[in-house]
Amino acid sequence: MKKYILVSIVLIFSISFITYYAFRWSEINREVKQYTQIEEFSYELELLNQNQKLLINSLRTNYNYDAIAKSTIKMDNAAKEFIYMLVNTDDAELIKYSKAIQYKTKKLNYYYEDIKTDTAEIKNSLKWLSAKYNKHLIGKKDYNSSEIELIRYIFNLLSITAQNDIFINIKPFKGEANKLNIPRLGTHLDIIYYEYNKLMSLKKKLDKNDILPDLKIVENYVKGVQKELHNEISYIIKSLLIASIFLVLYGVIIYIREAYAKLETEELKNELGQFANALNQSAIVSKTDVTGRITFVNDRFCQVSGYTREELIGKAHNIVRHPDMSKEVFADLWESIQNKNIFKATIKNRKKNGEPYYVDTVVVPLLGINDELNGYLAVRYEVTELVEGRDKAIVAEKAKDEFLSNMSHELRTPLNAIKGFSSILNKQVKSDKHSGYLTNIIDSSEHLIGLINDILDVSKLQSGKFSLDYHDFNVDEKISLFLNRFEAQLKIAELKMNFDLDSSIKTTLHGDWLRISQIITNLVSNAIKFTPKGKSIDFSAKYENGKLIIIVEDRGIGISEEAQAKIFEPFEQADSSTTRVYGGTGLGLSIILNLIEQMQGEINLTSKEGEGSKFEVILPLKESQYIIQEIIEEEDDSTKKLNGHILIAEDNKTNQMLIGILVDELGLTYTMADDGLDAVDKFSKDKFDLVLMDENMPNLNGTEAMKKIRTQHGDTTPPIIALTANVMQGDKEKFLEAGMDGYISKPIEEKELYRVLKSFLNNKS
Repeated sequence: MKKYILVSIVLIFSISFITYYAFRWSEINREVKQYTQIEEFSYELELLNQNQKLLINSLRTNYNYDAIAKSTIKMDNAAKEFIYMLVNTDDAELIKYSKAIQYKTKKLNYYYEDIKTDTAEIKNSLKWLSAKYNKHLIGKKDYNSSEIELIRYIFNLLSITAQNDIFINIKPFKGEANKLNIPRLGTHLDIIYYEYNKLMSLKKKLDKNDILPDLKIVENYVKGVQKELHNEISYIIKSLLIASIFLVLYGVIIYIREAYAKLETEELKNELGQFANALNQSAIVSKTDVTGRITFVNDRFCQVSGYTREELIGKAHNIVRHPDMSKEVFADLWESIQNKNIFKATIKNRKKNGEPYYVDTVVVPLLGINDELNGYLAVRYEVTELVEGRDKAIVAEKAKDEFLSNMSHELRTPLNAIKGFSSILNKQVKSDKHSGYLTNIIDSSEHLIGLINDILDVSKLQSGKFSLDYHDFNVDEKISLFLNRFEAQLKIAELKMNFDLDSSIKTTLHGDWLRISQIITNLVSNAIKFTPKGKSIDFSAKYENGKLIIIVEDRGIGISEEAQAKIFEPFEQADSSTTRVYGGTGLGLSIILNLIEQMQGEINLTSKEGEGSKFEVILPLKESQYIIQEIIEEEDDSTKKLNGHILIAEDNKTNQMLIGILVDELGLTYTMADDGLDAVDKFSKDKFDLVLMDENMPNLNGTEAMKKIRTQHGDTTPPIIALTANVMQGDKEKFLEAGMDGYISKPIEEKELYRVLKSFLNNKS
């Protein structure tokens, strides 16, 4: 539409342009013709003027006054016609010139009459003198010679004056002439003298009022105007030529574009036909009016739904709606499409035979020229297999999570006993040899716990259930204290660690310190593991440009270029012998990479086989406006005793024995319950200051037992702490949300147990 509007505008403009200049060309031709006539007429007027002058000048020797009268009339009429032509041009300059010519013409007519009269007077006097000369002077012999010579001289002078335009003053001879005693001789001499003076004056007036200069001015002006008009005609011709060429070119371009557009339209129709065919073969397509009544369905719709086209056309689209679908989904659908928005969703439909099927649906509003709703187009793809596969995957994921949770619980339960009893025995044995055995058992237990944690972390990262806990922390204090944990490992490995903690890290950052410490632990532990005795490890940290940069560099076995490409993949190590020689699962670096990516950071590896490896971690962390002051509480080895009587719910006999010993060491008395039901029963029979509640117990689990106790005893219920091997992502939060007051994971850390119990029993004396 816009294209045709543009074409119309161009055509209208071009036609208007050509029409205007064509009209102007005609007008200029008329003006040129008019000015040409003026120019030609001015030449004729010049000739008449010259002829008039000649006739006037011949009056002294020619007595044909009729020719002068006719010439004067012709000249006057021609001047009037010329003036009329000038006035009719509406040209201000020519009108001005016409007035001057008109004025001079009138004057000249008066002067011509005067000249004619004066010339006649002179000729009459000359004629009289000529007659007197012949009659009185030549015929008589009584004049003396001197008188005759005087008369002959005067007459000759008058003849010369009459026949030539030369004035000779004869007035000085008048007295001598009067002596000749010729009647009226003096009078005629006076007439000749006087009239000739008048002729001389009239000649000057004729010269002053001559219209020839004005005619020349008019001619020059007309020539100038004609030149301008011819130039304008030339410009118009060029413009019309250019406009014509433009129109031709524009027409050719439009024609070519229309031809291409037509070709493209045909191609588009062909493509659309192919697209529609492909769409009909793969997609479920339907069209409805604004009320939702079906106006079109394709074959695929009928094939999938089981309805015939006749059964569908004119029916409401909810004919295929499955009752399981929420009404809110369709309310959202109508709200979206009635507001002219596209709606997308996965919808469960029902076939004619009642079988369900799933479709990915896109509903598009169909709009008219004026943006009004004309109906709706729905394109659907059947995704029943995908949805069922997704549901199976969800079930499988849930089963995997349950398996990992149960595996973690089942592994942590015996490890809790192994590590706990080993720690207790290690405090009691005196033999260094036996203490070494126990230390190895404890280290092995912690190693197993670390492997379990790695497996759980990988599972959480892969399932997308991993989350970061951002908070403010003091970088310098956290790193300095954390690195002290590696003193024992370094001592056993006979290694030295060089520290370079830049002053820039003496600041407070906002991030997940727990995960940052996990990254540091993995990198430093690997450096210690792969560095031979007697060598050193370099650790540096700095904060610049909004990024925390941590570098761990060892001088160990290094990593080949081939191995570097896969070292961050799960369960991958430098080569198969690495696991046999150094141990490990190959999960550590994979977890590190995932943690760093979660924090939008990066890790760079530089390594050369046989010379060592350098890991650079870059984490974008914002500085906090708050300053965190770490408060470190140092406690003696002789932990302060606690007071109170507690209920312990634990189904595992070994763990019952271990927890009993740990609680005894803290100075607490306790009652042991074998499961959740036993815990509810014993709680109602005695008074307790705190409850340690296991979760996975027969008959009644810990959470349900906690709820029963809360329900039965209300506000008098003491703190109930979850003591469990359930350490999957979200388990702690789940227990706290369920109503537990605290959370302790297994294997039990004695310091953590003491801290939690102290926080709830600190008011007991």
